[in-house]
Amino acid sequence: MIDVVIPTYRRTALLKRVLPYYSAQRDVSSILIVEDGPLSPEVAALAQENAAPVIVTIATGCQAGAPGAKRLGLEYATSEFVAFGEDDAFPIPNYYSRLLSHVQNGLADVASGAVHYLCTINERWTEGAIAKVEDRPSFGIIHEDNGLFYGAATQALYLGPRELLLRYPPDFGYKGNGWREETDPLIALWGEGGKVALDPKAVFYHLPRNYQQGGGQHARSRITYEYWCMRNDIRFFMKHHISLQKLGFHGPAFLFALMQSTARWKGKLAARFTAGEPAKPIPLPILDSPQ
Repeated sequence: MIDVVIPTYRRTALLKRVLPYYSAQRDVSSILIVEDGPLSPEVAALAQENAAPVIVTIATGCQAGAPGAKRLGLEYATSEFVAFGEDDAFPIPNYYSRLLSHVQNGLADVASGAVHYLCTINERWTEGAIAKVEDRPSFGIIHEDNGLFYGAATQALYLGPRELLLRYPPDFGYKGNGWREETDPLIALWGEGGKVALDPKAVFYHLPRNYQQGGGQHARSRITYEYWCMRNDIRFFMKHHISLQKLGFHGPAFLFALMQSTARWKGKLAARFTAGEPAKPIPLPILDSPQ
């Protein structure tokens, strides 16, 4: 069975909307909601001891960032397998079951699905338009087999054996918005010979920015967000420079961080100023119970 860890920060209303998508997943025994900071009455009220899956609410006590919240969830988990969720994203039905099968069959040590970024979504969340799809491993595909893409790192909602994830835990050193905290354990695992896979048919949907309500990574200004992206990229490169050199990244850490920042801004500017066909809405997964 699987324990799903969902870190959260100042997004209680949004968390309530996405939570049923996690509760509807097969093979999930418990959902661990970890509030970054003191446990608020609103988050505590989401606990359901007699539900299936059980919903447990815990808190870091002081603001520790996403790495601190995830590590607490990992330590609190009791199932053989642990997966991560997000308070501003929701998975398709059987998302975690697909990932679990890959790991249990020896195809991967850690597996994730693809993320589809929504630019619009209707009120009932039954259809939305896709702005961007990330269905390849971070830093590119190293090889492909059995319909899986293998690389040095995958997307955020990954799954693996609890004991393995505890050996490659989230790093408290990624401060501010926590940029790179998701990639860090995976590239560390890959650098030591681990199999990191992405299943492009397992999909989770990331909600549009206007749904994020000033919480999570975007609780501060855009300038502050980019500052922490740069700073955490420098830490990431210095920590994993040997693995990154194998992937084709050379030069000083600051240059790597500047390249990553430039690529982010180019993508944002292109999306904003390049004319194109408006994205067409597509059907989204519908839960058995209405939202």
